[in-house]
Order: sequence, then structure tokens, then C-alpha cells
Amino acid sequence: MSEKHLIAAVARRFKEMPRKKRVASIRKLASKSAEYERFVRRNFPDLFIEAFRPSAAGARSGSARPRARRATPR
Repeated sequence: MSEKHLIAAVARRFKEMPRKKRVASIRKLASKSAEYERFVRRNFPDLFIEAFRPSAAGARSGSARPRARRATPR
């Protein structure tokens, strides 16, 4: 079996899994080593993005937002 066919078969198997299990499996595989992370990122980019959703550039979390000032001072 060629590498291309093997990667396609693995991707198909991941896509058949329920979403939570798929995300957990991809995260577990990618966290084993930097080499595994590069492998998943290169060969399964859509699954990698699903498992590690990039945050919006410049976006802040809700707790880091400054409080809105009142229109009228006290």
C-alpha cells in the first residue's frame, strides 16, 4: 500500500469517528512529539484545524476585555 493510500485510509477512519472522539484522538496523537504534530499538520490539515482551532488574530478572551466606562461619571 502506498503512503498516499494509507494516509487516505487513516483520514477516512478518523472522519468516521464521532467529533469528540476524533478531536481527542488527533490531540493525543499530535501531543506525543513534535514529529507527530508535524505529521498530522502536514497530512491531515483539516483534522488538525478541527482539533486545534486557531484563535482569531488579536482577539481577547472575555475576562481580558477592559470594562466599559459609564456614559455619565458618578
